[in-house]
Amino acid sequence: MNQKFSLFIRVLSLFLLTQILGVWLAVKLLPQLSVAVADISEFTASDLIYIVIFAAIFFFAVYKFPRFSSVFYKLVLSIIIFSASQTVLSIWLARLSFASQNLGGLAPITALAGGLAALALFWLYRAVWMQDLVMLLTLAGIGAIFGLALTPLTVVIILVILSFYDIIAVYKTGHMVKLAETMIQARAIFGFIIPTALSGFRENVTKVRPGEEFMILGSGDVILPLLLAASLVRISVSQAAVVVVFACLGLLITNLLFTSQKTRRPMAALPPIAAMSIIGYLVASLSL
Repeated sequence: MNQKFSLFIRVLSLFLLTQILGVWLAVKLLPQLSVAVADISEFTASDLIYIVIFAAIFFFAVYKFPRFSSVFYKLVLSIIIFSASQTVLSIWLARLSFASQNLGGLAPITALAGGLAALALFWLYRAVWMQDLVMLLTLAGIGAIFGLALTPLTVVIILVILSFYDIIAVYKTGHMVKLAETMIQARAIFGFIIPTALSGFRENVTKVRPGEEFMILGSGDVILPLLLAASLVRISVSQAAVVVVFACLGLLITNLLFTSQKTRRPMAALPPIAAMSIIGYLVASLSL
């Protein structure tokens, strides 16, 4: 029981830190993105088409060319890490440039170097704690930027659709489980790795095997509730904070369902988290 509780605390810590950092980034990025976000605040049908096309290409490449899946996963993950870290750093440095006239010209170069440094550390120093640190920064950045570009109602619709998709993909078709397994085999894990023992944070990622010693929290389960919280920053930071609290409650429900299994099997983690996040949004909208 103590081991299960300590594992959940580690999962909750990484989840909560990402949510807090993401909301903080959204608050800091909002003044810089206000003009750009106004042009992309509506999620159009063409946006959905692009996402569907990308997803179709992704799954086709994975299933049709399994030999190249490892390279493909690593390439996609590298692009995401570099883009998120560089974008967040560049906008943050743009804020600092107001205090220093000399920094303005160096900001793009510094942001580029920061993105490359994050990418290099992720692939060259393959400790679990480095994986989680880079993922924390990457997921917080993605959630903040895209959350600001969406309305709360749009995010709610996305959460509902993807929750049903998660259920079908895990329990019906099983392709989400297969996708996760191939990513783990490729050592291109897009999410947090949580060891049952603190010493596990020093382990090499190549030695990670999900089971009794390690647990993996997927990126979608972390980013999607953050999208809702970040989208609310435009309205009220207090409402965003309420969503974060309810998302953590959803994570607790997911953990209870997972640990109550007699035989550990992959489960759809998003539905409880998404449901509680949406409830938090409704509660915050009515009370704040």
